[in-house]
Formats: sequence, structure tokens, C-alpha cells
Amino acid sequence: MSTHTLTAYCPLGLGEIAVEITYRFTPGRPARGPSYASGGEPADPPEVEFISASTTVNDDLVKLMVSEWAEEWLPDDGFGEAVDNAEEA
Repeated sequence: MSTHTLTAYCPLGLGEIAVEITYRFTPGRPARGPSYASGGEPADPPEVEFISASTTVNDDLVKLMVSEWAEEWLPDDGFGEAVDNAEEA
């Protein structure tokens, strides 16, 4: 398990806000084939866990909205980007 950050862009009105997202990454594990002692084990996919989000906008309501957006975005639309970012580190 390791900790990483990435920059994502949260849509807001007609523009977007840069958000720095911090998350934990656990790499996946490939499937293991059967052997004499075991019938094999299925693959484990990689996992990402949201830790925090920050932005340079100095408004408490915007910061709350951005944090909620990032927590939903990371395991869904941002999953592939987060995994690629962590594996390249």
C-alpha cells in the first residue's frame, strides 16, 4: 500500500477547478493457476482509497463540494487515472 496524489479537474459552472487528490493505492495480484496442492486463486484487482482533496479556492462551500466530488470521482471515473499514476511512480 502506498500514498499518491494526482490533479483532477472538477466541473463548476462554465469552468473547472483544479483539485489535488490524495489517495492510497494497493496493487492488484494476477490469478494463480492450479497446482497439485491448490485449485488456483482468482486475481485481485488494484484498489484506490480516497484520503483527501484540496484546492486553491478560498471558499468553504466550494472546498466541501470539491471534496465530495473527488471522493465520488476517484473510485469511478478517476480509477484508471489513479491506478496509472500510482504504477508509474
